[in-house]
Amino acid sequence: MNRAIRAVAFGITLMMASVSWTLPLRADDAPPPPPLPSPLEALFQPAKEKVRTLPWSFLADTDLRVHFRSYYFNRTNPNDTVNEAWAFGGWVSYQSGWLLDTFAMGATVYGSAPLYAPDDRDGTLLLKPGQEGYIVPGEAWGALRYKDYALLKGYRQLVDQSYINPQDNRMTPNTFEGVTLGGKVGWVQYLAGYLWRIKPRNADEFVSMAEQAGAANSDDGAGLAGVRLTPIPNLRIDLSNQYGVNTFNTIYGEVDYVHTLSEDWKLRVGAQFTDQRAVGDALLAPADGRYWATQQGGARIQATWRDLTLTTAFSITGAGNTIQNPWGSFPGYLSMIDQDFDRAREKAILVGAAYVVPGSLVPGLSANVNFVWGWDAINPATRQKAPNQAEYDFTVDWRPTWQNQPGFLKGMWFRARSAILDQENARTLGYQFRLILNWERDLI
Repeated sequence: MNRAIRAVAFGITLMMASVSWTLPLRADDAPPPPPLPSPLEALFQPAKEKVRTLPWSFLADTDLRVHFRSYYFNRTNPNDTVNEAWAFGGWVSYQSGWLLDTFAMGATVYGSAPLYAPDDRDGTLLLKPGQEGYIVPGEAWGALRYKDYALLKGYRQLVDQSYINPQDNRMTPNTFEGVTLGGKVGWVQYLAGYLWRIKPRNADEFVSMAEQAGAANSDDGAGLAGVRLTPIPNLRIDLSNQYGVNTFNTIYGEVDYVHTLSEDWKLRVGAQFTDQRAVGDALLAPADGRYWATQQGGARIQATWRDLTLTTAFSITGAGNTIQNPWGSFPGYLSMIDQDFDRAREKAILVGAAYVVPGSLVPGLSANVNFVWGWDAINPATRQKAPNQAEYDFTVDWRPTWQNQPGFLKGMWFRARSAILDQENARTLGYQFRLILNWERDLI
């Protein structure tokens, strides 16, 4: 706990030091000069100028950033339990330039510490179990590249491919230990690799991919391979496969296309499919048999008129098992704030709307609402009926962007989210709200 308290104190000191100050308007009301650098940025300014004059791009192109995050989470679950915490933290990241345009390295330290965390309201995933803070070197990698065609990266790193992804919706993201090879050739973008361990988003230790999936005492990892195809403008095709050794295999495909109808109207359509099944020693808990298999499919239609987007989508999940996503966020169209609507045999439908407020009114302000109803789900192990459920989500984002805005707003992002979860025969109506502040400063 002492380490967490020190992290809070250090982080708050940095955050206060990073506030920029603007000069007052001149008497003739002329536009003010550019904002003065914040004390934190001013502290690094000599080093930044010196680094930029170095003869080697490996040093001259060094990038050092600090990302602050404050997150308040309060949730009442349908079983009448409560989760609540307010955490402060974020990360400091370093990345070198490219040596001979071939080699680079980077590292990121992540951390989260409690500002308000009642012991009897654990479970927000903002902190370690027990409402404890943490600090962890989540990234530490070296990379070799050949133009845009190939990038080989090793050790601790971020990975983002369908079912294996950062899931950055709490204080810090998932990161992975492994080796990946990615690149782009024309309209084909690819990523392949093997991952042996994962640092979950609220942890300070790496565990095996199999253990994170639910296979206790297993050191097995997971292989991944996928391509993204963009053969024509506005068309995207994703195909990927993630093979969890002795756990389960996932095949995923998605097609997304945007068609411009007029100057004001656009139509976007998409479809996705997942096939998932137990493989190898099938170390996970059995569902519809030890070697279970399930599928999930969905479609989405979005109509955009100027700054307003209307959405409808549906999904159907097979009866063999609930879709497994232990290594990141579920990539389905109906993945909501609380539920993913991917339970065994579940059917679900979504309607939603999103609006971007015109920049002339409040630059950077947007909001969205999504309503989802799911029914006909079963418990995959007992085959008994599961409760029907509905979820109603509301999100407001503000990323300040206007001419001559105060310097301290640069790199700032405010988010407010709320959700209502209505489950059949539950003890109470579930609800939650979240208040999130992100603030990134470029030091070097």
